[in-house]
Parts: sequence; C-alpha cells; structure tokens
Amino acid sequence: SLVITTVASNPAAIGYASLSSVLANDTVKAVKVNGVEATTDNILNKTYPIARPFNIVTKGEATDELVKDFIAFIMSKQGQEEVAKDGLVPVAADAAEYKAAGLKGTLVVGGSTSVAPVMEKLAEAYKALNPEVEVDVQATGSSAGVTGALDGTYMIGMASRELKDSETEGGATGLAIGLDGIAVIVSPENTTEDLTLKQVRQIFVGDITTWADLAK
Repeated sequence: SLVITTVASNPAAIGYASLSSVLANDTVKAVKVNGVEATTDNILNKTYPIARPFNIVTKGEATDELVKDFIAFIMSKQGQEEVAKDGLVPVAADAAEYKAAGLKGTLVVGGSTSVAPVMEKLAEAYKALNPEVEVDVQATGSSAGVTGALDGTYMIGMASRELKDSETEGGATGLAIGLDGIAVIVSPENTTEDLTLKQVRQIFVGDITTWADLAK
C-alpha cells in the first residue's frame, strides 16, 4: 500500500506491487511489459513475464494430521477458489472437493506479508468447515517464514518467492498455492504505457534514471 500511495502521488515515480492489490486500486496505472497487459489470464497463459509463486513451507514432508488437512484444503477446489478470489492465479485447476476431517487444534502459520492476506481468507474458510480448529496467521516476512518452519516456530511457513538452495538443503519443502502477478505501476499522469522487460530491469538496477532516458 505504501508503494501504491507513493507512486500515485508522484508522476516521476515507478514501482511494483502485487497484481491483486493494483486491480483493486484506481490511483495507479499498470504499464504493459513487452506489450502484454498485467492480467490474470496473461499470467496463466505465460505471456505476461513477471510473476512469483506464493509458497507454503514445511520442514520436509508434512506429517502432522492438522497440517496435512489444512494443506489438502488449500489445494482443494474450495481452497483454490479462495486463492482466485484474492486475485491470484490458481495452480490446481482440476482440484477435488474438500471434505472436513473433523479435526481440532491450533495451527500456527507465519511468514510473507504478501501471502498473509490470502492465507487469512483460507484460514477463515477452513475454520468455517472445521469449527474446532484455530488458525493463527502471523505476517513476519518470507525469510522468517522459512526459518520458522524449519525451527518449529511455525507449523507452516509462507514465502512469496522461490526457496533458496540453502533453504531446501536445510530441509525446507515448498508448495506453490498460487501465482502472483507483479504489476509495474506509474502515476496516471505518466504517459508511459509500455516497457520492455529489459527496460524494467535497467530502471530497477539504476542504469536508467529518468523517463527521458527511455527514448535513447
């Protein structure tokens, strides 16, 4: 929200934010990348080039029955519908229906601040089917989510990125629950409509520092 607010108020600014956040906000403009609009359909057909996975993380394969059941719900038809409602691209198109297992207990899920909003919706939908389960969602950052899953702080971690080799070598197992498109945003006052992926890279590493440089 801070990125969106800052870019909206400055015609010279550029930023990036989750597509789901941008689609719900009319104060900024998403530019095309390589001539392709940032839309859910274009992420799904892989023509839009900037997207990231929303991963849940466990230490090895999950063995706790409550953890396994919650993951089964997330990847079920109902769970993937919640993922889609949040503006993400579902990854399990032909998912089966979820049937409540009648479990009870508390799940502690922590990590990525980007994944947390959709996780809260998933937790609410899961609890509606499993009223004796509490799901505590903590937004602490992707790296903290992976570390927490490994050291037992969290039963399930959240990471809005691919896992690092060092993390998987340390025992972390990631599972993508949806894909998040990354919208490149400018102020509506900015006349730029399209950037190449190369130009986006040049801007964010500092090789291009003014809009006039784009024409060179």
